[in-house]
Amino acid sequence: MTCDVRGSLQEDSQVTVAIVLENRSSSVLKGMELSVLDSLNARMARPQGSSVHDGVPVPFQLPPGVSNEAQFVFTIQSIVMAQKLKGTLSFIAKNDEGATQEKLDFRLHFSCSSYLITTPCYSDAFAKLLESGDLSMSSVKVDGIRMSFQNLLAKICFHHHFSVVERVDSCASMYSRSIQGHHVCLLVKKGENSVSVDGKCSDSTLLSNLLEEMKATLAKC
Repeated sequence: MTCDVRGSLQEDSQVTVAIVLENRSSSVLKGMELSVLDSLNARMARPQGSSVHDGVPVPFQLPPGVSNEAQFVFTIQSIVMAQKLKGTLSFIAKNDEGATQEKLDFRLHFSCSSYLITTPCYSDAFAKLLESGDLSMSSVKVDGIRMSFQNLLAKICFHHHFSVVERVDSCASMYSRSIQGHHVCLLVKKGENSVSVDGKCSDSTLLSNLLEEMKATLAKC
């Protein structure tokens, strides 16, 4: 199973988790249910009348070799810190010899970047944000970079949901916005074998955690 957390600017306290389930066995998988242990900060939306201990049915069966996507909605209180939730997928595996009850344990990872929405921003609006004085600042630097600047920017856009505002040589300004309306502004500069990221954001904790996630991505470049 693979998971993708998707936010929307229309919902400031909800995200959709898309889970792709692939059946690599020779049995038909049916009666699938997803159970997730809620935290104080994140709760899975369940059918009306369900308790927090009840699983949410997966609306399909999986024949051998088939994959399909199921979507689940989670309510999030604070988005300034990453979190992990424990979950279990229970199902019945049925073949010619009979049926068995099985389960698969997993963890759902809600990164701070998963709460960001790729949002275009014009250079004059970007400049006004930086000049407003309402944003906190933080920076990271990563050494040992071999990737081209173009590919670095593409990685940041893809993995962390930023858009490029302006690029001049080996320097680029980037912007994103959280589902709760936080503005995140970056200035990315590439040296000979390093890259530095100066960030500004309306929440200092969110910025610090975002830059740590970005640092982990850039360290693989």
